[in-house]
Amino acid sequence: MQYFDNEANTWKPLASIPSIEATQCHCSASAGNNLYVAGFEWGVGHYIYRYNTEVNLWEKHPHFNGKITNLCIIDDTVYAISSNCNQVPQRYCFSKCQWQTFAKVSITSTNCNRFHNSGATELHSKVYVLYGNVKLDSGGNWCMQSSGLHCFDPVKNEWELKATTCKPHFGSSLLVVNNKLYVAGGYVYIDQNANVSGDPAPVEGYDKESNTWSVVEQKHLPRNNLGAVEIEGKVYFIINTFPVDSGIRIPPGELYPVHLGEWENLAKIVTTAVVCYLPVKRESLQAE
Repeated sequence: MQYFDNEANTWKPLASIPSIEATQCHCSASAGNNLYVAGFEWGVGHYIYRYNTEVNLWEKHPHFNGKITNLCIIDDTVYAISSNCNQVPQRYCFSKCQWQTFAKVSITSTNCNRFHNSGATELHSKVYVLYGNVKLDSGGNWCMQSSGLHCFDPVKNEWELKATTCKPHFGSSLLVVNNKLYVAGGYVYIDQNANVSGDPAPVEGYDKESNTWSVVEQKHLPRNNLGAVEIEGKVYFIINTFPVDSGIRIPPGELYPVHLGEWENLAKIVTTAVVCYLPVKRESLQAE
């Protein structure tokens, strides 16, 4: 494992944490002193791994959901959002040490209408998932559609379809800023092999009251290859679909662009790495 040193603006080894047994890691999430990682071990199977900072140990729990692209945590329950929307989803309760299925989202991928997970997050004890959509037209051409926002209520065990975005979003990140949903990163096109390409997708914000999305103008950040976006006067870096708050704040009325040169090392990690926030003791960051 590595951590990003904001003072040196570079990645450094985090030797104090034992290595995870996963051959591949797909996504991660953290809550309190716990880090959760969805991964895979060759010849063994898929697992949810949990690392506790207090005891400095990993534990793992097998599952049969295939590749999980997002983990959302509500209380002591982890909701595993699969890349396959046709699959009945599951959640894992750590206090009861058991898996449990929950309601399937009301969409189905077919040969003519495909849905792709474009981000998931938790807000006000509900799970929100954004699905990019591609349809096959009468001429046999794939057409990119706007993405649909779906909300899961754990109390009711049911999903509700919210508004669709202004533009298509594939390989994006769904994040919460000041108790409001935003989608950032990703692209507007995806091919039949699920490879994203084309123009970068715009940043959009969701208004719960009007149930509408709107494009967020990037006034201070020109197009860049660092994954940097501007949301409510804050600069985020979308690194491997994970939103990293840089701590950069744009004063109201600022007329000049933000300088990002010292942050170029943040994106210098392998595309298969998963990124998250994790509270660790400062002495754990000292070089051995």
